[in-house]
Amino acid sequence: MKESVNEVRSGAFKAVVRAQEFGHSGIVNVDICVDELSASTFPEDKRQCFLHGFDFSELAVKWQSDSNLEISFDCGRVATFTNSAILLKGRSVPVEFHATLHETCRENRPKSLGTK
Repeated sequence: MKESVNEVRSGAFKAVVRAQEFGHSGIVNVDICVDELSASTFPEDKRQCFLHGFDFSELAVKWQSDSNLEISFDCGRVATFTNSAILLKGRSVPVEFHATLHETCRENRPKSLGTK
Protein backbone atom coordinates (compact mmCIF):
# COMPACT_ATOMS: atom_id res chain seq x y z
CA MET A 1 0.00 0.00 0.00
CA LYS A 2 1.18 3.50 -0.85
CA GLU A 3 -0.11 6.28 1.43
CA SER A 4 0.37 10.01 1.86
CA VAL A 5 -1.18 12.34 4.43
CA ASN A 6 -1.26 16.12 4.09
CA GLU A 7 -2.51 18.71 6.57
CA VAL A 8 -4.05 22.14 6.06
CA ARG A 9 -3.89 23.97 9.39
CA SER A 10 -6.17 26.64 10.84
CA GLY A 11 -5.81 27.71 14.47
CA ALA A 12 -6.16 24.70 16.80
CA PHE A 13 -7.53 22.46 14.01
CA LYS A 14 -6.46 20.93 10.74
CA ALA A 15 -7.99 19.39 7.66
CA VAL A 16 -6.35 16.04 7.01
CA VAL A 17 -6.16 14.70 3.44
CA ARG A 18 -5.19 11.03 3.11
CA ALA A 19 -4.47 9.41 -0.27
CA GLN A 20 -4.06 5.63 -0.49
CA GLU A 21 -3.29 3.27 -3.37
CA PHE A 22 -3.67 -0.43 -2.66
CA GLY A 23 -1.69 -3.09 -4.49
CA HIS A 24 -0.46 -0.88 -7.35
CA SER A 25 -4.06 -0.70 -8.60
CA GLY A 26 -3.68 2.78 -10.09
CA ILE A 27 -6.77 3.87 -8.12
CA VAL A 28 -6.04 6.48 -5.45
CA ASN A 29 -8.59 6.60 -2.62
CA VAL A 30 -8.91 9.97 -0.86
CA ASP A 31 -10.40 10.83 2.53
CA ILE A 32 -10.75 14.38 3.90
CA CYS A 33 -11.42 14.87 7.61
CA VAL A 34 -10.87 17.41 10.42
CA ASP A 35 -8.97 16.91 13.66
CA GLU A 36 -7.17 18.64 16.50
CA LEU A 37 -3.88 20.19 15.45
CA SER A 38 -2.12 18.02 18.04
CA ALA A 39 -3.51 14.70 16.68
CA SER A 40 -0.82 12.41 15.27
CA THR A 41 -2.94 9.73 13.55
CA PHE A 42 -5.65 9.85 10.91
CA PRO A 43 -9.15 10.23 12.44
CA GLU A 44 -10.98 6.96 13.09
CA ASP A 45 -14.33 8.61 13.86
CA LYS A 46 -16.20 8.93 10.55
CA ARG A 47 -18.17 11.89 11.97
CA GLN A 48 -14.95 13.89 11.54
CA CYS A 49 -14.89 13.27 7.78
CA PHE A 50 -16.35 15.20 4.87
CA LEU A 51 -15.39 13.23 1.79
CA HIS A 52 -14.38 9.83 0.50
CA GLY A 53 -13.63 9.43 -3.20
CA PHE A 54 -10.96 8.49 -5.68
CA ASP A 55 -8.82 9.57 -8.61
CA PHE A 56 -8.97 13.34 -8.09
CA SER A 57 -7.02 15.77 -10.21
CA GLU A 58 -6.14 19.25 -8.96
CA LEU A 59 -7.52 18.52 -5.47
CA ALA A 60 -7.33 21.51 -3.11
CA VAL A 61 -8.52 22.03 0.47
CA LYS A 62 -8.67 25.61 1.81
CA TRP A 63 -9.98 27.09 5.04
CA GLN A 64 -12.50 29.85 4.33
CA SER A 65 -12.91 30.66 8.07
CA ASP A 66 -12.26 29.01 11.44
CA SER A 67 -14.97 26.41 10.82
CA ASN A 68 -15.54 26.41 7.04
CA LEU A 69 -13.58 24.55 4.37
CA GLU A 70 -13.66 24.61 0.61
CA ILE A 71 -12.84 21.34 -1.17
CA SER A 72 -12.26 21.72 -4.89
CA PHE A 73 -11.02 19.51 -7.70
CA ASP A 74 -10.97 19.35 -11.48
CA CYS A 75 -12.12 15.75 -12.03
CA GLY A 76 -12.60 12.71 -9.82
CA ARG A 77 -15.21 10.45 -8.26
CA VAL A 78 -16.97 11.32 -5.00
CA ALA A 79 -18.27 8.21 -3.22
CA THR A 80 -19.54 10.01 -0.09
CA PHE A 81 -19.73 13.68 0.88
CA THR A 82 -21.32 15.49 3.79
CA ASN A 83 -21.09 19.21 4.31
CA SER A 84 -20.66 18.94 8.08
CA ALA A 85 -18.22 17.19 10.40
CA ILE A 86 -17.83 17.26 14.17
CA LEU A 87 -15.11 16.73 16.76
CA LEU A 88 -16.34 15.02 19.92
CA LYS A 89 -13.43 13.24 21.58
CA GLY A 90 -12.64 14.61 25.01
CA ARG A 91 -15.16 17.46 24.69
CA SER A 92 -18.34 18.28 26.58
CA VAL A 93 -19.44 20.48 23.66
CA PRO A 94 -18.74 19.27 20.09
CA VAL A 95 -16.98 21.50 17.57
CA GLU A 96 -18.76 21.62 14.20
CA PHE A 97 -17.21 22.28 10.79
CA HIS A 98 -18.76 22.83 7.37
CA ALA A 99 -17.49 22.25 3.84
CA THR A 100 -18.45 23.24 0.33
CA LEU A 101 -17.53 21.12 -2.66
CA HIS A 102 -16.54 22.54 -6.06
CA GLU A 103 -15.92 20.38 -9.12
CA THR A 104 -14.94 21.84 -12.50
CA CYS A 105 -14.65 18.73 -14.70
CA ARG A 106 -16.26 19.26 -18.10
CA GLU A 107 -14.94 16.42 -20.25
CA ASN A 108 -17.58 13.77 -19.41
CA ARG A 109 -20.67 15.96 -19.12
CA PRO A 110 -23.71 14.71 -21.04
CA LYS A 111 -24.95 16.92 -23.84
CA SER A 112 -28.28 18.64 -23.36
CA LEU A 113 -31.27 17.23 -25.17
CA GLY A 114 -31.76 18.87 -28.51
CA THR A 115 -28.09 19.70 -29.08
CA LYS A 116 -25.87 18.16 -31.69
